[in-house]
Amino acid sequence: MNLSASITAFLLASGFTGGAAFVPSSLTTSPQTTRLNAAVKEWSPTSWTNDDVVAKQMPEYESQEELEDAIQTLNKKAPLVFAGEVRRLHDQLAQVSQGQGFVLMGGDCAESFKEFNVNHIRDTFQVMMQMALVLTFGSSQPVVKIGRMAGQFAKPRSEPMEEIDGVSLPSYRGDNINMEEFTPEARRNNPHLMVDAY
Repeated sequence: MNLSASITAFLLASGFTGGAAFVPSSLTTSPQTTRLNAAVKEWSPTSWTNDDVVAKQMPEYESQEELEDAIQTLNKKAPLVFAGEVRRLHDQLAQVSQGQGFVLMGGDCAESFKEFNVNHIRDTFQVMMQMALVLTFGSSQPVVKIGRMAGQFAKPRSEPMEEIDGVSLPSYRGDNINMEEFTPEARRNNPHLMVDAY
């Protein structure tokens, strides 16, 4: 069964609970993409600290010593994604960019440590597999499944501070950075939360 171009475009553009679609670079180029490509070429494990590359949402930590300790702890951990998996995904995305498949990316926009459990991940995975089955059947094409889950613990914010009843504290930026409770202790940017997220 072949899908029409309009149905294919709809499936790719549909926002399934945090879903996203892969659009080949030949179809879209933006100044942001150009800047990102330049930054990626210069990537290193410490490039996130470079002022030219750092995202505007990067948290500031009070204690450089605490930050260094958290980084050293993370440096000793095993990778969460292995090189072979990255190479395989790269090859699969190359095939998709040539029209030989689809990408289905899904997961929550943001997660909290409290919601992070096996049942939630299993249920999300099950929905993604069902969606992939429909896409595979409908398109007669392979579907590259990418789960954005178990790690979406940071949230961008439009304002650095939040005010409630005349009290101003740093905005909640996700459990990877600070905690949701509206107290000075909870809203402090804590680099060791990155270790907890790992």
